[in-house]
Amino acid sequence: MTTTDRTSDASPAEPLAGQHAFITGGGSGIGLGIARSLAADGAAVTIAGRSEERLESARDELLGGGASSVELAVVDVGAEDAVSSALADADARVPLSIVVANAGRGTAGPLEAVELDEWESTLRTNLTGAFLTVKHAARLLVSRGGGTICAVSSIAGTATHRFMTPYTVSKAGLDMLVRNAADELGSRGVRVNAVAPGLVATELSAL
Repeated sequence: MTTTDRTSDASPAEPLAGQHAFITGGGSGIGLGIARSLAADGAAVTIAGRSEERLESARDELLGGGASSVELAVVDVGAEDAVSSALADADARVPLSIVVANAGRGTAGPLEAVELDEWESTLRTNLTGAFLTVKHAARLLVSRGGGTICAVSSIAGTATHRFMTPYTVSKAGLDMLVRNAADELGSRGVRVNAVAPGLVATELSAL
């Protein structure tokens, strides 16, 4: 048993009781859905995102749905100091055992019309943001013997999607980040995986 294994606190109805999950992009869309599911299974959750107003609304929804503990972290995942501090603060409240790198963005348009700032912004959020989340989560989880990191990728990481070049490239990079992180961290008790959804009805997919 690792120091992050708190299954003794769990029950069949709440298998994640006693665990603490940190979810980037947790204020809406897939991230909010993940927070909702983890909370339903008994985990305390910290939802992170750039909009405090959106996070507060999500917290109200989660608490109204029966979540036992919901904290907020206003953070830009592309800013390393902010990511490190947000994870450390959450971990200081209740030790983290689950971290979900979900924050993402994307736009649509032909390759030849993609502006450099659009390219850089998408990779900064989807790939650099995930890297920073994994990097600083790994430091915390390894230090206490293990835990779980999950990244939200996309079918666009392995299949071409016309008019979505920055997004597809960012997700392909994320897939390799996860594979490499799993190879490095698995022997130290940290599982690293990705899920690759198809089209999900969110604000992003409505673009």
